[in-house]
Amino acid sequence: MKADMRRDLRDNVAEIADRARDLSAKVKDRLDETYNNLNRTVRRAKDATEDRLEDLRDHVKSRPLASVSAVAAGAFALGMLTGWLLGRSSSSKADV
Repeated sequence: MKADMRRDLRDNVAEIADRARDLSAKVKDRLDETYNNLNRTVRRAKDATEDRLEDLRDHVKSRPLASVSAVAAGAFALGMLTGWLLGRSSSSKADV
């Protein structure tokens, strides 16, 4: 009777260990797959960024004055917006 229980217990422990090994292997495979997918995505994003920067360089070289004036107008607008927001928050504190 005790020998049967020990054998059953040993068999159950061996089965649990096999399942744990299988699960561990599946998790490792899934992590490797995810890492490879992430690596591919990063490479694609890097390539797309480099292509976009090259297009931007070409545009700036072909139209330098238009590019400089667009940057200046954007900086001016951003400065105005920042000044308006900071002035608005300062006047709100003064009202309180």
